[in-house]
Amino acid sequence: MQFANVEDEYRKNKDLHESDLKSLQEWIQKQPHLPPVSDLKLAVFLHSCHWSLEQTKTTIEKFLTYRGAWPDFFANRNPNDPSVRTHMGVSLCTFFPKTRQNCNIVFYKLMDLTVDNFCSKAEFKVLDMCIMLEMARKGSLDDFMLVADMSDVSMGHALKIEITATRRIMLYLQGALPVRLKALHFIVKAGLINLIMPLFKPFMKKELADLLHFHDSYEALSKFLPLESLPADVGGKGPTTKELHENMHKLYTEYADFFVEEEGFVSKEDFRDSRPSYMDEDLGIGTDGSFKKLDID
Repeated sequence: MQFANVEDEYRKNKDLHESDLKSLQEWIQKQPHLPPVSDLKLAVFLHSCHWSLEQTKTTIEKFLTYRGAWPDFFANRNPNDPSVRTHMGVSLCTFFPKTRQNCNIVFYKLMDLTVDNFCSKAEFKVLDMCIMLEMARKGSLDDFMLVADMSDVSMGHALKIEITATRRIMLYLQGALPVRLKALHFIVKAGLINLIMPLFKPFMKKELADLLHFHDSYEALSKFLPLESLPADVGGKGPTTKELHENMHKLYTEYADFFVEEEGFVSKEDFRDSRPSYMDEDLGIGTDGSFKKLDID
């Protein structure tokens, strides 16, 4: 098995300084609700926040709090568990070799089109497993890009996407995921855009909306990035989606211990001294500790 190390990060990033990691470690030690965080993970968070210490602290807080509060996304990730393997069978999530533009591209595509087998929470879980494993193996990710082939997504799939799930995905993606997001490319049928966007738009900041691109074909996508790294069966020169899906299963299974161990990398709310007010709002908790009703205009 291959894992990155902090020495790799120092070689990759001239703006990474030992004093910053030390400062963050001192801060973490004063937060009784936070678990130990390795220097490698701190370096990844710092990189994603463009070396801002205060922004890094906020991102770490959100990352660990969200992952502890939303087990339907972030718990039960053992690839050897039959239910997880079922979810893994529904979609392909994999990283491609870096492009000439040095982008880190994660590719998503439905492989099982059976609507009854589709679950938006499970789909995001498998996608996040892919991203977490890539960072564990490669470290910080420059110019992170998602390419999602949703050309086979039907109205039946779209109707199974839950509002609560989309809100949480947006909060995590925009405030907690430690990557430098460059673009989100979706290949989707034109009619479905009008059905899907209202589910996500209320929770989307302008900065993220500006990174969104919708395409009706891979040919349209080729205007933004070279297709050579894409699977051979969708017009690229890489392995087929079937081969990539088989490799994904093998890779996730090889790193099963990693996924199980990472489930414990969450905040321990019983030990928290105080929680920022914005965090209660994010989690949907009122001042009396009760969950608020989510209203969508």
